[in-house]
Parts: sequence; structure tokens; C-alpha cells
Amino acid sequence: MDQRVCLFTGASSGIGAHTVEFLAAEKGWRRLALVARRKEKLEEVAARCRAAGASDVLVLSLDMMSDDDCVAAVEKTVEHFGSM
Repeated sequence: MDQRVCLFTGASSGIGAHTVEFLAAEKGWRRLALVARRKEKLEEVAARCRAAGASDVLVLSLDMMSDDDCVAAVEKTVEHFGSM
């Protein structure tokens, strides 16, 4: 799974944050793109994911209610990781 990329929205708190931390620790996902509006909270979750084993975590502060931001999330993830 080291080559797979997980793009996860709503990752800054609650179920989203716990899910990406679980993926980093238990499921072997090493490359994560975390998306939510609150950058500060995303940075905290990203740090916990790195501590749990994720090797490359992209933090994207975007609003998934915006069509343009949805497109940007995918484009920036592909740009950063090279593929999905």
C-alpha cells in the first residue's frame, strides 16, 4: 500500500480525523491528502498521522461546498503525489 494515496475530506476533526489516523497507523496508508476548512486543525491531525507512520501528508485547506475547491483538491493531490 505504500504507493497508494488516500484523499480524505473532513479530516480536521471527529470521525474524519480518527479515520485518517487509523489509516496511517493500522492500515498502512503512507501517503495522505487531508482536506478540510480549518488549516490549524488539519496540521495537528497531519502531525499525528506522521507520528503514526504516514510518510507524506498533504494538508489542503479547502471548502468542499465549493465546486472549484473540490476540483482543486484532486488537482493538488495529483500534482503533489504524481498520481492517485
